Amino acid sequence: MVYALNVFNLVAGREDDYRMYSERAAKIIYGVRGRVLLAGYKPIRRLLDDRERSQMIVVEFPSEAAFQQFLEEGEREGIHQLRESATSDYIWTLFEPWNLRDWMSETAR
Repeated sequence: MVYALNVFNLVAGREDDYRMYSERAAKIIYGVRGRVLLAGYKPIRRLLDDRERSQMIVVEFPSEAAFQQFLEEGEREGIHQLRESATSDYIWTLFEPWNLRDWMSETAR
């Protein structure tokens, strides 16, 4: 299992491009047995002085190989350009699961 964190801003006037990207990306994500875990927008509070980003999405993939398959299929279908033209300040990072409870137990010893 791996998690893709996407944090970004939509470019004004390009929202339809991102809708098209999202629709096409979702088909690929679900095709590789991934799923969108959550999406958020309109940050309630900025906790640090970092560039504000208005949208976030977390996608779960069954493996890094499945994530790579998503990237490759998206490249073949030409959908990544839709995302790139419709967003700015994009952060896209892939994470392994972290069992925080187990980790805390280990450090308490």
